[in-house]
Parts: sequence; structure tokens; C-alpha cells
Amino acid sequence: GSEDLYRYLNVENSTGDDAVMYNNKNVYGYQKAVEHGLPSKLLILCDTEQLDEVTSRVRLELNGSPSTIQAHVIRGSPPFFVEILDPHVNKGRGLQLLCESLSVPLEEVIAFGDGDNDLEFIQMAGRGVAMKNARDSLKKVADEVGEWTNHEDGVIKTLQQYEAKGMLHFPFED
Repeated sequence: GSEDLYRYLNVENSTGDDAVMYNNKNVYGYQKAVEHGLPSKLLILCDTEQLDEVTSRVRLELNGSPSTIQAHVIRGSPPFFVEILDPHVNKGRGLQLLCESLSVPLEEVIAFGDGDNDLEFIQMAGRGVAMKNARDSLKKVADEVGEWTNHEDGVIKTLQQYEAKGMLHFPFED
């Protein structure tokens, strides 16, 4: 429980002495983490058979209705966990920030994905490709669905196809 987490995060040394373990001066401790605010990501591990049920229940408990989104709740991939994220934390936002810092237009980016956590990533990129084995929700928003799964090296095969068709642009080539 939370007491075990507190003990784990507040261990100064491995003597096992409770007086040392409950150390308020430990700047990396549980109390300091709580003071910094809510985490950007939490994971709930669960049986694969219960994944959709747990995802739906957590989404309902945290958000109530679609108009009151307090957390972004998604089905994990591989399918044995539920991700709970700050509503502003996702791969699409990360891609946007990376492209801004590198001065790369999003229109020139190709993104590949297979899970629910790739949704904003696929939408943000200039070309979003859902892998053949992607979740249906991702396939619906992708610009295209690939011929191969990620287990069949679908990303490199698709990029090789694009290169053969002259669809890739390498601005730093000699």
C-alpha cells in the first residue's frame, strides 16, 4: 500500500531501521513527490481479460462524462495495463514539441502506431500510419493502414516502399 511506497521512496540506507527509513530530509521521497503535484502518468496492471472493463471503469470514475476530462485513460499496449495520463500528456504533444525544437514541419513527419496510446501521435503527424495489427480505433484515424504488422518489420518495409515511390524527402543528403 501507500505505506510501503513511502518506505521504499524514503529509504536513506539499507539498515532496515524505521527511524532512518522515515526520513523527512530525503528530497526524493514520497512526501516531496506529493508536494510536486499529480504525476503525469500512472499504470494499472491487470489481467488481459479484464483490460477493457478496467479501462472503461477507470475512465468513468475519473472523468464522469466526456465534457469533464480530468485524465486521459487508455488501454495499454501490450494489453496488460491501463494508462492514466494528464490530459495534456500524449505522444502527439511530444512529437509537436520535438518538431518545434528541431524546426521540422509536422507535415514532413511520418508516424507509425498500433495502440490506443498512439492516437494523438498518428493524428499530429503529416502522415499517420496504423500498423496492420493496430487497434480499430487507431485505424479509423490513420491516413493509411500498413500492409504489415510491427512484428513483420512493418515500419521499415513501409519506409522502403515510400522510398521506392520517391515519397521520402531527405533535406541533408549530398
